[in-house]
Amino acid sequence: MTHMADDRYNRWQGLGIAQLSVAVALISGLSVAGLGAGLALLQNEEFLLSAPFRCAFAASLLLLFIAVFLSFGAVITRLLDFRLTARKVRKDTKPNYDKPLTIFWLGPDAYGRATWGLFWASCLSFAVGVVLLVVSIGTAYADRLL
Repeated sequence: MTHMADDRYNRWQGLGIAQLSVAVALISGLSVAGLGAGLALLQNEEFLLSAPFRCAFAASLLLLFIAVFLSFGAVITRLLDFRLTARKVRKDTKPNYDKPLTIFWLGPDAYGRATWGLFWASCLSFAVGVVLLVVSIGTAYADRLL
């Protein structure tokens, strides 16, 4: 019975890993797209914003930029987590395996926590950045929409 439970756990763990990869890539890609749209609008001379919405627009670009780097950080910490977890498994199967179970003084658990923290921070930064971007663009083109 334990073997079957281990198989189910491993299957769900694999699905969770795959879903996190997709989510990080999605947040990163959409953040870059939002940055591209915002920077393209800056080149348009007809795109004029009043003072408070100029600040909102600038903040949106900054938050989208931050989301890209947080996503990048999540990918890096995740790779370090996988690398250390693989070392731990190797050490369990080969007692004479001598590679350290830390990288930059941190173990796989710390990198796992960092990955999730960076992922959620990138989600928040992306969400607030998109809201500010949409609001600022909406106000600039409100007369055309109505």
